[in-house]
Amino acid sequence: MARGGSGAEYINHSCDPNLETRILKEHILFMSRRPIPAGEELTLDYRFAKDVQKYECRCGSPKCRGTINLLS
Repeated sequence: MARGGSGAEYINHSCDPNLETRILKEHILFMSRRPIPAGEELTLDYRFAKDVQKYECRCGSPKCRGTINLLS
């Protein structure tokens, strides 16, 4: 078990993320979707459920859907 956090607290939301998650033997792994240059922010698509409170997205991606929640 991690002490003081897993590191996931440093991963922010983007509608066009550079990371994806994979589950392997009860572990959540963060895998890059493409090469990530040094200093680039690490991002995931949080994909909040569409039926919960809506959260505005300001990720700045050309693919931004305007909300962190799924649209459909």
